[in-house]
Amino acid sequence: MKGARVARRYARALLEVAERSQVEAWGAELEKLTRMVEAPEILTRLLSPEMSPEARQEALAKIAERLGLSFPLRSFAMVVARHGRIAEFPAIADAYRDLVDDLLGRTRATLTFATQPSEEAVKRVVAGLEALAGKKVIATVKVDNALLGGVTAEIGGKIYDGSLAAQLEEAGRRLAG
Repeated sequence: MKGARVARRYARALLEVAERSQVEAWGAELEKLTRMVEAPEILTRLLSPEMSPEARQEALAKIAERLGLSFPLRSFAMVVARHGRIAEFPAIADAYRDLVDDLLGRTRATLTFATQPSEEAVKRVVAGLEALAGKKVIATVKVDNALLGGVTAEIGGKIYDGSLAAQLEEAGRRLAG
């Protein structure tokens, strides 16, 4: 829990210095840096006790430079490294994305279909979720062959089950009286 609070503080600090026109670009840069740092061969080396804090910061600076990150993101990466929080980059990136979503009035949903859905089917489900949430919904689509049919949606920690199995179960309850 403490790690999540720390990550949120770093994310909030980054968001506070960003102009509104920069928030999404900085988020993309933060994601790019996080993907690189998360690579097992890089993370293992960066977190090695054999590496001095100065060498760790220098390595992260080189990574940020090679990725072509903007000066503010390179500086942010150095602050994170200086405070020994390199392992927190994934949590910081997630917290930053959540804060940006809140700022821009949107939310994320995971839609799980039984088969690959058409673009129209995804749009219908997203439209229903947007009406329910009162926000723009950014959907991630997954396919789960274990579903017989229909769709399940996870949004904001709630699961909406529109799967065929759930519909059959509900019909059975209604028939049973």
